[in-house]
Amino acid sequence: MVLVSDSAGITNIALGRVEELSVPLLDANFVFSTRDLGIELFWVGDAVLLGNDGFALANTGSSEVFLFAGDGSIAARAGGQGEGPGEFSDITTLLATEEGFLAYDARLTRLTEFSASGEFLTSSLLSAQSAIVDLRPLARDAAGNLVAILGEQRFFLPEGMKRDTTPLLSFTDLETEPDTIGMLPAKEWVYGGFPGGGMTRTEPAVGRDIVAGGFRDRALIGDNDILSLSVYAADGRLTRLIRGSGGGRPVTTEEIEAWRAERLARRGPDAPDWYVEFAANAPYRETHPAFHSAVLGPDEMVWIGLAARSGEDTRRWLVIGPDGQPRGRLDLPAEASVLAIDAERFVVLQRNALDEEEVRLYRYGAGP
Repeated sequence: MVLVSDSAGITNIALGRVEELSVPLLDANFVFSTRDLGIELFWVGDAVLLGNDGFALANTGSSEVFLFAGDGSIAARAGGQGEGPGEFSDITTLLATEEGFLAYDARLTRLTEFSASGEFLTSSLLSAQSAIVDLRPLARDAAGNLVAILGEQRFFLPEGMKRDTTPLLSFTDLETEPDTIGMLPAKEWVYGGFPGGGMTRTEPAVGRDIVAGGFRDRALIGDNDILSLSVYAADGRLTRLIRGSGGGRPVTTEEIEAWRAERLARRGPDAPDWYVEFAANAPYRETHPAFHSAVLGPDEMVWIGLAARSGEDTRRWLVIGPDGQPRGRLDLPAEASVLAIDAERFVVLQRNALDEEEVRLYRYGAGP
């Protein structure tokens, strides 16, 4: 039984054990894919669903944003490599707006606004006081308030396993320094040294990570070590808390051996002895995360990707409606990443064995 309550304007949702929730299977109807349309992608960064029945897709490798119509045709292309108005160096984030969307360039520390048809509207350069390397905007409102975190950190330890931390930042505008709402646990890494005093790191076998995303003027923050999700308004106010339990399955010896084999395969047959030893002795978690990921939609609806067993072909996604109650579930390919959702559509990213990217659009709803 899911319990929903309100306390001082904050919606509290208690899901209980998510794997045990009895919810209907929703219909997912395929609309189109970039592969079927012959569109080549390189380094997809983000996507947002637009009000004109289309969606915007950041193709970071070409420094462009593709704007797709509802029938799958490319209605427009925005951006291009450069530093001029409407151009990009490194697109990392897209945020939907009433007029269209915002695109954030991490290298130029610039927010650029486009219409839903791809027309350049305005750009805002973060000042020296507010410019932060690897800023990751999550939500912005009409008044200019913005909530963000930092991206991947770049420090090293001699050895062991440790999680990064990132501040949750609140900007009232882009001209002043942000306030820090709190510090959050972020990506987990395994560290080790090699001859000559150098250091290396890699993702652990069953590591933990921050869950962060946004939808218009709302940001979603969580930690997949426990099933705990928080929704913030762009002005920094906490508006929704989602709690539950899930995952936690013990890690098997077979899973660890598969991780070690995969790491060695990445280095190829000439992997140095120090790396072979590093992979063989890297520490790891004894249990799987509580859940995989989560995505925010309109009116604070949330999709939660549940933990899947190693080797399973599908992952269950739990759809939590704006009222806090489970609306249903969807079973999607286990390796698919859900990029964007709304009340009727969703966008997923998949990669094949050659690491070629494909983006698919679906419509979903209740079954017959």
